[in-house]
Amino acid sequence: MANKKTDFEMQEVFIKHLKQVVPANVSLVDDIADLLKISNDSAYRRLRNETELSLDETYKICKHYKISIDSVLSNKGDSVTCNYIKLTDSAENFENYLTSLLSQLTRLQKSEDAKIIYAAEETPIFHSFFSKELAAFKLFYWQRSVLNVAEYQTKKFDFDVIPEKQIQIATDIHQAYLQIASTEIWTNKTIHTTIKQIEYYFESGAFKSKDDALIVLEELKKMVQAINRYAENENKNEKNKSFITPFNLYCSDLVIGTNCIHVNVNDSVFSYISFNTMNSLTTSNQQFCEEIEHWTKNLIKKSNLISGTAEKQRFQFFNQTYKAIDKSIEKVKNY
Repeated sequence: MANKKTDFEMQEVFIKHLKQVVPANVSLVDDIADLLKISNDSAYRRLRNETELSLDETYKICKHYKISIDSVLSNKGDSVTCNYIKLTDSAENFENYLTSLLSQLTRLQKSEDAKIIYAAEETPIFHSFFSKELAAFKLFYWQRSVLNVAEYQTKKFDFDVIPEKQIQIATDIHQAYLQIASTEIWTNKTIHTTIKQIEYYFESGAFKSKDDALIVLEELKKMVQAINRYAENENKNEKNKSFITPFNLYCSDLVIGTNCIHVNVNDSVFSYISFNTMNSLTTSNQQFCEEIEHWTKNLIKKSNLISGTAEKQRFQFFNQTYKAIDKSIEKVKNY
């Protein structure tokens, strides 16, 4: 009689990875049973590698948990399999992208040991959703100028132009990120991309009113003030200060070159590399993620810590950032 472990060797690797991806407080058996429309006993047998997963079942699991089967089973060699969501020309695709991002953050939020390292060439997307007003502008800018969504090409920005559903997803994304331990690496120019976007839209007449442009800039300043507090307290959780969500902030003198996110959760790793301004390629390829982790740690070593006790460095960094925003506010007022 054939040995079951030998028969299902690749399934063992897949199930092991699946258990690392799913948060510890989630019942994987219940999830699989519900997803595959099978009994809990049948789900147990599949998770114990006693019953073979069919190709259709494996596909459903991969799709549900956002797993790349190639990256699980082919972690060697110089080929890397990545996932991404098509965004171009469709508000529906963009909403799917936001929903997927929220789903991924929610799973990380449920895992107590999840950690994010974010190398930020420009303002991290999670902070861009700090308030409804700032989120509305960023969502409008991305869909109009980056994704070329047809219905936004002839519209001017005001705070009612973005569907409430998108605003709510963005708000939930921000709140979920505040509950996940993270380290961020910024440069002195990280905030400037958003400032330039606001100025460009104002100067090209894409705002319905000057007041709206000023409100967005004021909200951007409030966002930076909040990040200043997170850095000072080394804690992103302001709503419940008895529960610490660790936050470390570094300033790099080096040009980062791209937005890059490295995630470590349940002894499993994932990397997100930006492309086309705001989309990202996602992979769990072990070798690739190890290289990304090595790069981020090396970047941290060459950066200045500005959170915690680094009071002088933090003051200098944020004071420079406030001045850049204030200069833009005066520019819009006097236009």
